[in-house]
Amino acid sequence: MKIRSISQATAVLGVSALLLSGCGLFGPEKEATSIDAPPQSQVAVDVPDLTSPDNGAATEGTETVVQGTAERTVYLQDPNGYVVPVSLTLPKEEGVAKQILSYMVKGGPVESLLQGGFTAILPQGTEVKGLVIKNGVATVDFSKEFKTYEEKDEKRILDAVTRAMTEFSNVKTVQIWVNGTPLTEMPAASTPITQLDRGHGVNLELADGAIPGNTSSVTVFFQGQLDDSRTYFVPVTRLVPATADIAKATVEELIKGPKEGSQLFSSLLRTTRVLDVKQEKDLLTVNLSNDILKYDEGKEASPDALESLVLSLTESTGAPKVQLLVEGKPLANGDYTKPVSRPVQLNPLQF
Repeated sequence: MKIRSISQATAVLGVSALLLSGCGLFGPEKEATSIDAPPQSQVAVDVPDLTSPDNGAATEGTETVVQGTAERTVYLQDPNGYVVPVSLTLPKEEGVAKQILSYMVKGGPVESLLQGGFTAILPQGTEVKGLVIKNGVATVDFSKEFKTYEEKDEKRILDAVTRAMTEFSNVKTVQIWVNGTPLTEMPAASTPITQLDRGHGVNLELADGAIPGNTSSVTVFFQGQLDDSRTYFVPVTRLVPATADIAKATVEELIKGPKEGSQLFSSLLRTTRVLDVKQEKDLLTVNLSNDILKYDEGKEASPDALESLVLSLTESTGAPKVQLLVEGKPLANGDYTKPVSRPVQLNPLQF
């Protein structure tokens, strides 16, 4: 089957440059190799409390050695060219954000973990020379190798870096520097990058019937096939005709499924209908027709369909919890009988 390429429509990633004065955020007249921790009130990365006796850290002399492993979300490229979040078990390190980016570099430490056609995204040889997170902004200083990529990979690189950094709940935007100098646009296709945020989407495409300039965006999680028994979720940001009901549009696009020719698929039957959507404070309630139960001889909904719904709705609307109903009644599927939150781990693939 011929793989349909992702739409070339690219969202405007920012037009106003933030003026940074002096010799730079990473120190005067030198390339930063390490960054001092910001004051406690500005710490934005969730790292272990090294003063706690139960955190898996040991102190040797004046150096702190972090022991054990932890689940980290990195962004890789799947066999079909999509940018995909993957949960990997990595050694615990103090610089969590820098570690995550290092595991997204071609030829880097992630290579020994890759299978199934997944590949790293950042250009080979790229190093994170500095990383500061302050007031919701993650500023990443890459080495010069960051600029050595093909034009076709530019949007994927931006998607991957932005999504990886904004996985941290208190990182809202990302700025990219190279060798101590802030970039205002990418070198290959001149994509403006003054300020990157999650709202710019990932794996962007234009919905059928949508007119550029008069759209709303929803991010839906379709599925890809890793092998005969394993699938994984792929986020796709789709620009749809402008609407105020983002939740309903999200479910409807998930039901429509991937565009024709795509090797992705949706676990929701196309006959499923959205009966009602309402949000009260932090809870989003979605009422679906009983077509969603046409799985396992009509007794319950597909677990993959339910997870894709929760992932898509929490991503597109920002709602912390989702309650799924069928014809006005709670589902009989395990945890889904009650409101559920977004899964902590996404695509925990054991390569």
